[in-house]
Formats: sequence, structure tokens, C-alpha cells
Amino acid sequence: MTPRLLRIAWLLIEITAPSLFVLALIYLLTGYQMLSPRVAIIPRARLLHTDPVLRMVATALFLAHSYGGLILTISKYVKKQRLRELLFITINALILGIAGLLVGLELALRG
Repeated sequence: MTPRLLRIAWLLIEITAPSLFVLALIYLLTGYQMLSPRVAIIPRARLLHTDPVLRMVATALFLAHSYGGLILTISKYVKKQRLRELLFITINALILGIAGLLVGLELALRG
């Protein structure tokens, strides 16, 4: 893996981590609020918790963060170049497959 790819992977992680933290906190709080109506932290919790745009943003951030983390992990711990290349191809296919599956599920929910 090239140093440029590793810098991009690190940048993906740095950019997506704070956003994912905020989204996870929002989903956690709105979920608790839907379970217990006495908790009133976020207005219109059900609407926010089930918002399809927010769900797609969270999915995109999750996939980008996972991709960056897996690339950095492979580059750090896998020493054999052939195995590294094979894992890199596998990760690309896996992330694209998961992204396709999630987009398909989102379209099925709307349709």
C-alpha cells in the first residue's frame, strides 16, 4: 500500500470519527427517549430516530470509517506483500458489497 493511500485512510478515520460519535449519541438518546417518554432530551425523537437521510449519512460514515480502519490495520499488522494485496482486494469487495446491500435495503424500504 502506498503512503498516499495510508494518509487518505488516516484522514477518513479522523474526519468520520467525531461525526459517528455524534450520530451514535443521537441514536442512543432518541432510542431511550422512545422507550421511556419521561425522558425528554431531544424533541421529536421518533422522527429523528427513523429519518432515512440520517440513516444513509450514518451508513456512509460507518463504511468510510471502517474502510480507513481496515486499511490501516492491514498495513500495520500484515507483513507479507501478497497477503496484504489479497486482503486489500477483499476489503474493497466487502465494503462495496455491504454498501450495495444497504442501498438495496434502503430502496426496498421506500418502495
